[in-house]
Amino acid sequence: MSDATTTRSEALKWEEAAAPRRRVLPAGLLPRIALGISGLALAALNVALYFQDGPSRALIFSALLSGGYMVLAYMLVRLRESKIEADVALVENQHRFDMAFAGARCGIWDWDIATNRVYWSSAMFDMVGLKQPSKRLTPAEIKALAHPDDEGAIDEIMDAAQRASRSYDTTFRLRHADGGWVWMHAKGQVWGGGRSGSERLVGITIDITDQKIAEARVSEANERLRDAIESVGEAFVLWDANNRLVTANSKLAEFLNLDEQALRAGATRADVMARAGLSDVWPEADAGADSVSEIRLPSGRWLQISERRTKSGGRVNVGTDITAIKEQEAALTDNKSALEKTVRDLESSRRKLQEQARQLVDLAEKYAAEKTRAETANRSKSEFLANMSHELRTPLNAIIGFSEIMESGLFGDLGSPKYKEYATDIRASGAHLLELINDILDMSKIEAGRMTLETQRLPIREVVEESLRLVSGRAEVASVKIVDAIEDMPALEADKRAVKQVLLNLLSNAIKFTPAGGSIYLRGSAQDGMATIAVEDTGIGIPASALPKIGRPFEQVESHHAKSHKGTGLGLALSRSLVEMHGGTLTIESTEGVGTKVSFTLPLAQI
Repeated sequence: MSDATTTRSEALKWEEAAAPRRRVLPAGLLPRIALGISGLALAALNVALYFQDGPSRALIFSALLSGGYMVLAYMLVRLRESKIEADVALVENQHRFDMAFAGARCGIWDWDIATNRVYWSSAMFDMVGLKQPSKRLTPAEIKALAHPDDEGAIDEIMDAAQRASRSYDTTFRLRHADGGWVWMHAKGQVWGGGRSGSERLVGITIDITDQKIAEARVSEANERLRDAIESVGEAFVLWDANNRLVTANSKLAEFLNLDEQALRAGATRADVMARAGLSDVWPEADAGADSVSEIRLPSGRWLQISERRTKSGGRVNVGTDITAIKEQEAALTDNKSALEKTVRDLESSRRKLQEQARQLVDLAEKYAAEKTRAETANRSKSEFLANMSHELRTPLNAIIGFSEIMESGLFGDLGSPKYKEYATDIRASGAHLLELINDILDMSKIEAGRMTLETQRLPIREVVEESLRLVSGRAEVASVKIVDAIEDMPALEADKRAVKQVLLNLLSNAIKFTPAGGSIYLRGSAQDGMATIAVEDTGIGIPASALPKIGRPFEQVESHHAKSHKGTGLGLALSRSLVEMHGGTLTIESTEGVGTKVSFTLPLAQI
């Protein structure tokens, strides 16, 4: 139940309490009865004297005394009745006064400055949910009920007697019995004089809690509205019915290049537009009509202004920045002819592209035919080389064998020493030619897709030691030192012959291109399921410009040192192909005059 309902209920209770007092017998009835009985008794006494003594002085004196007594007694009775009626009226007036203050949520303060005691009316206690005590309050007790932030307001009331105005008008909060806070608006005056001569602070206090709550809600709603207006990306301004500014957001100030002072509340529309240089530009809709228009600002920006009337007769303007759209429109207009020309050019280009597309189709068909012929020729070349290699190996083996017999003098001395020298040259040339033919045959097999690998679990040390035994003699003749730096490594999953051939090719190249006194290092490591083997020399190195073509079949780096060591140029190409058939990679790093490092990877055997 609300406070107002409680107050009305209390007021009705006071009326019901006062009603029985009006229904009882008048308080002056008994004195009147006594006065009547006394009058009858005096009359009977005078009648008895008359019958006893007849008319006499005593009778006259008695009659006068009796009459005076009756008049005086009647006057006293009337006086008492008037006092009782006045007391009843005072009580009823007090009830009405309390009912009126309770209904208005208003209480009375009466502070006796001399005694330092404060009287609170019952309505005042009702407003804070307390029972009225039998004694008056002290200022300290009232201050204890006040909010800590509002204790200064209580001091202001108490200091009213020292101010020139001798009055107070302040707002503060008092604690309610339920723990909440009640807002009070107190207003009063210092009164002095009277029979006691003491000063009193007398005033009224009104409960304004609902008003404060309403003000807080209005303030919160205004803040939310302000935040909403400020958050929009468009300029916003509200004018009242007299064309005075009510509110505007910062976007409007940005667009019009104005400061906060120019957009203060209450500024006239004409003044704002004059400051912005838009006196004759800013649109103004007819009465009762909405409008949308576009204006160009002095800064060069374009705004689309939407204006509508409010119910109170004011105007709302919303401005959207359409500068980009306007610039696009201008660009489209300015470039219309250029666009038309571009369309014509595109049509011409389209026809040319169609012609080129037909030509490309013809070329693609020719390319496919040529590619087929080239692949056929390549296969024929590989097959021819393979067949020729087989045909050449048989006589070469015989030539090498016969030359070795002649060189060793197996069947007797040849005679002249020149014959032995010629036999040695024949054997060396035959061996070189056989080596070339073997390389060509292996490369042809790889290109023809007929090379197969027989992978097995292969210990690296075994292949390395065999390879080093085969090239050690050549290294001694070349005065080149080979350092085996490969430590214990896991086994490979590879073809032994292919791995051995790769190592022999790389070691032979390193010996061939390393000057006397140089060194060759054989290193190895294992990581992520792959083994890496590197052959690193301190030879002549390879120019950076020649690195891209190294590893192609029959490609050699042209240098003085290379020319003194003949070769086919197939060693690195064949090694790269064999490594890639295992799923590995072969990389070459070289610095001219410093040395070359050739590394290749092979898969490790599964554990």
